[in-house]
Amino acid sequence: MIKLDTTNKNQSPIMQPLPYFQDEALKPDVVNDADFKSIPFINTNETLDSLDNANSSTTALRSFLFLDADENLQIATPELFCKKLQCHSEDKIKVISIFGNTGDGKSHTMNQVFFDGERVFRTSTEQTSCTIGVYAAMQREQGVLCLDTEGLLGTTAKSNKRMRMLLKILAISDIVIYRTRSERLHSDMYEFLGTASKAFCLHFTQALQAMGNGSTLGPAVIIFHETHYTKPLESTVEESAEDKLRSSFTRLNYETNAFSSLRYVGIQTDANKATNFQKIKDALRLEIENTAVRSPRQPAVVFRAMKLLNQKFAGEIIEKTINPFPEQYFTCGAHCESCSRRCQRSMGHVSDGEPHFNTQPCNYQHQFENKEYLCKACYNNGKEIVVTVRSQAHSDSAWSGLAKYVWKGDVIECTYCGEIYRTRQYWYGNKSPEASVVRVQVVHVWKGGNAGMRGNTHSAQMMLDGVSYLSEAITNISAPSAKALSGWLADKVAPSYWRPNQEIILCHACKRNFEKTGMPKHHCRGCGEGFCHTCSQNKVPVPGRGWLQPVRVCNDCHQHLQRKSDATPGSRPTNEDGDILVRKYGETIYNTISTVASVAIDYPKEMIKDSARPSYWVPDAESPACFICQAVFGSVEELALAHHVGRLHVQPGKNKSSNSSSNLNGSGSSLTQGNPGDCRRHHCRRCGQAVCSNCSKTRMPVPERGWQTDVRVCDSCACVPQALTPNSLDAAALSDAINGEGSAPDPLPPRLTQTDSRRNSNSDYHNGNTYWNASDDAKAKTE
Repeated sequence: MIKLDTTNKNQSPIMQPLPYFQDEALKPDVVNDADFKSIPFINTNETLDSLDNANSSTTALRSFLFLDADENLQIATPELFCKKLQCHSEDKIKVISIFGNTGDGKSHTMNQVFFDGERVFRTSTEQTSCTIGVYAAMQREQGVLCLDTEGLLGTTAKSNKRMRMLLKILAISDIVIYRTRSERLHSDMYEFLGTASKAFCLHFTQALQAMGNGSTLGPAVIIFHETHYTKPLESTVEESAEDKLRSSFTRLNYETNAFSSLRYVGIQTDANKATNFQKIKDALRLEIENTAVRSPRQPAVVFRAMKLLNQKFAGEIIEKTINPFPEQYFTCGAHCESCSRRCQRSMGHVSDGEPHFNTQPCNYQHQFENKEYLCKACYNNGKEIVVTVRSQAHSDSAWSGLAKYVWKGDVIECTYCGEIYRTRQYWYGNKSPEASVVRVQVVHVWKGGNAGMRGNTHSAQMMLDGVSYLSEAITNISAPSAKALSGWLADKVAPSYWRPNQEIILCHACKRNFEKTGMPKHHCRGCGEGFCHTCSQNKVPVPGRGWLQPVRVCNDCHQHLQRKSDATPGSRPTNEDGDILVRKYGETIYNTISTVASVAIDYPKEMIKDSARPSYWVPDAESPACFICQAVFGSVEELALAHHVGRLHVQPGKNKSSNSSSNLNGSGSSLTQGNPGDCRRHHCRRCGQAVCSNCSKTRMPVPERGWQTDVRVCDSCACVPQALTPNSLDAAALSDAINGEGSAPDPLPPRLTQTDSRRNSNSDYHNGNTYWNASDDAKAKTE
């Protein structure tokens, strides 16, 4: 390999400057701009065609067009390529290409570095670019094929095609020079080199290996940076200039792993002086002599590589017209989850009450169920009336709607036409609604919206809510009389030594008030006094009273019978054996009926409730306590038992529900529905969290969740504006919106998601630190 000769001694006549350069008076003096004084432009109209006679050593060397702007290869065969380069086919060469923005002096740099200023590559003083396509010239002394490329950022209608052409030239190069003249490195340099590295790894490597090129590494890259008023990058002990460049590439999410090496050459040139190319010459000499990664190749190999890439990557590219108006700056950023199209309204339209909108059609996806039904009769009359599939009609009551649903199935009704479809209208031959009464229309799925589009997806839960509401109302109205009647009947079949129910006001042991706490009364089979469930959990036989099987006894009688099993506890005598037979038979019948009812009614009821629950509701197993006040859910007996064994920890200041310690002790009033002291689990229709009755007294519509009528909403969601839908808020964001600037205690730690909150609740429950799920214990059988 011939080294770069920085002197002009013993130079061949073909490398001498042209005759018209020898007279200094004929050289043009460019004084228009100080930034361009280092480039001696030549104002001439001479053609740039290379010489056809390669054997003439007295003809001046000129570059020739290698690839035009349309990516057309201008050389037909490898032999003609060698003839144009004025070299032999057995010669070994390295390919050096130069890239950069238009007007940064790429052609002048190649002339100065490789041809000692000879105008091999054309330069121009005009505004139009003088290099369109790719030009080639041979530097035989160093064995280098020089490629001068079209500048980036130049005005052209084929910018994408130009970029592809430049990337293909870079792929066949051994050394790449990126020439930039700027006070600071611009982002277009990082973008071009990062794109080139990605293209080489994904596309060019496989194509080059197919023709026998075993190297998987791309070219060595030298960034030649020239400044006038700012300092170029400098290497320090801690970090080199190349490391700084790599950090910048990484920060901009670009990779350079395709390049065999990355070198930075920076110079600062006085505005009144010419550019000193000595540093770039030295850097190039080292890269040319380095054959560890890329060895010199024959010209035919280079030509075939270029021809292969040009044939493989030659498809048409759609050149999109540049839109000077930046739509993304001002339009809404929401995208359809089904078709990914962007909303066409301006930003902030949601706060103005306008929904997301896009005129383009959407694609149906089953996971989103993004289709809506239009009444076909109304559509034919020029009206678009959206109809939904419901479990009951609007005019039906809870009971009649349930009966019709069991008999006829779901219903579709139109506001104009009324009921238009039933899934089981006839015994057989029922058609689908799409084929008979409705027209299907696919709509966009915007995040946080479209709840109303899918119809009333919670209609089954609404029906259960209506039935539960009626049953609770009937229960609350009839509870006093029913309770008095059951107590009278229980006294009629009770043994003579039992204290009558109307005389039992307090628990005989703990003195809790049954009326205030709502706890049921239990009789000890030993002494006959009235106790709560906590004070009468033990079961042992009481043969002295005629109970030969284990039965309920109080704690005192249990201890007494443990010492003497045949003793007769209590002071009241038993009249005869038949005195307790009626009670035994009654208990047997009651227990049998209770077991059958729990199997036949309670289990199916729970299955229906689970299937009807919306998917965003927190499961009961993951919500042992109220999401807001942390009150533990359970019946009064379960809570009292947990409090007695020390597994229920009430948080002071937070527990607002009726299962507080005061209520458990019989003092204070209860505000919960059902039995006093019970803490029932309810679900907020907006956030889906489990809350108690005291923390969910608000009733309001939740249209974003599909609840068009007044439904239960927790106190936290009642404070959040309607614009902040649950789909757009996680649990922490919802808490922030509720608490404002943090004036109220957060129900969740900062930035804790809803799933995390459930996980923490479960963790606390299993560890026994805070919560206890009272419903996990077996429910005590009532008398």
